[in-house]
Amino acid sequence: MKRVALYMRVSSTKQVKEGDSIPAQRDALTKYAKEKWYSVAGEYLDDGVSGTRADRDELSRLLEDVKAGKIDIILCTKLDRLYRNIKHYLNMMDVLDSHNVGWLAIWEPIYDTTTPQGRLIVNQMMSIAQFEAENTSQRIKQVQAYKLSKNEVLSGATTAGYKIENKHLVPDENAPYVRQMFEMYASCGSINKVMGEYGGRYGLPTTKPAFRRTLMSPIYKGEHYTGIKDFCPAIIPADLWDDVQRKLKINIKMSQKETYIFSGLLICAECGRRMGGNTRRRQRGNCYTITHDYRCTGYYARRPRQCSNNKVATENVIERELITRIKPMIQDKILQYEIADRENRRDRTPEQITATERKLDRLKTLYIDGLIDLDTYKADRAAFMSQLEDLREKAAQSHTEDVEGLKRLLKPDVWEMYEGFTPEEKRRFWRGILDKITFDHDRNFSIYFL
Repeated sequence: MKRVALYMRVSSTKQVKEGDSIPAQRDALTKYAKEKWYSVAGEYLDDGVSGTRADRDELSRLLEDVKAGKIDIILCTKLDRLYRNIKHYLNMMDVLDSHNVGWLAIWEPIYDTTTPQGRLIVNQMMSIAQFEAENTSQRIKQVQAYKLSKNEVLSGATTAGYKIENKHLVPDENAPYVRQMFEMYASCGSINKVMGEYGGRYGLPTTKPAFRRTLMSPIYKGEHYTGIKDFCPAIIPADLWDDVQRKLKINIKMSQKETYIFSGLLICAECGRRMGGNTRRRQRGNCYTITHDYRCTGYYARRPRQCSNNKVATENVIERELITRIKPMIQDKILQYEIADRENRRDRTPEQITATERKLDRLKTLYIDGLIDLDTYKADRAAFMSQLEDLREKAAQSHTEDVEGLKRLLKPDVWEMYEGFTPEEKRRFWRGILDKITFDHDRNFSIYFL
């Protein structure tokens, strides 16, 4: 008695409606096997998977059983249930031929892989199936591109804080809580703490990876993941979203026992990798000391070594270097900001913005009154809008808040408070004002503000 494998696949609800549902396939295959007195060695079901894909879990399991000698014939309902890509089909046939295993599409008996004529027909039909699949994919992409050009959603799934109205994303009643979540993470830099407060509530996820993906979603600043700007109303201001992304990037998993103050901030100047924290414990008599240092992972953690920087930066040395150099650097930064703001005011940027907006209004009036044609209106409006965008960007570069924040860091009481900070508080303090610290082979530090 021949051993057969029943292979079933469906990739869409449309196929279910057309009679290709999994129960329909199973009933037909089981009935056929019974009529032919075949022994069913196993059922293999790929649900919701495209036939153009080669990496299907159940098909892979089926081929492994073929290699193990458990199967004589593979039964499917139609050819395109197996594959819709001729290259992947031919790769499968290499495996089947080497183990003397054939296959049969019971609803398309014209296919017979045991004869040269049958193989020719199968190859031709596979080419047609691949062509249809690629055409379908192209049509889907065109429809999606059209919908995106209209800022319409592609599916019914939404991100927490949004709902769908008239095919567009709009903030819902949970939007304020999503913003609070971003603000909390920007303040504490801990996904675990934010999850403890918001996880599983307000439509937010319950697992750490999903929570991290939520915090990384550009949709919250109004941008589609494909890069389309102003796709929907923003829940999160762009500067807050950027700050959260920066903190996520440097939020390296820490030891449960140790807190490294400069983890994620310290960069190897030679290779650009983040330097990893290391703990050294020494005991001299009854004294027990713990020292934290940082080393380039390109030199110490990789074989063969991918960096020449073998120098070690001790945490207390970095801290002392920062405190010594930070005040003159802050003063220089304040001076740079004040000069830039004075130049901006000298250029009379606010007045230029107002004047450009008036020109746009007058241009619109000219078009409405029929004094200029549509092409002239579009060309002039595009030029004015570009000019206005540049001016607004320039006006937004005011550093007043930055200057005030830096001036607070010059007050003596800030550094008196710093001495009493816990390691975790010191870690948050430096992350709040520094972008990175680089350390080179000659033990030189370079400090970069946010």
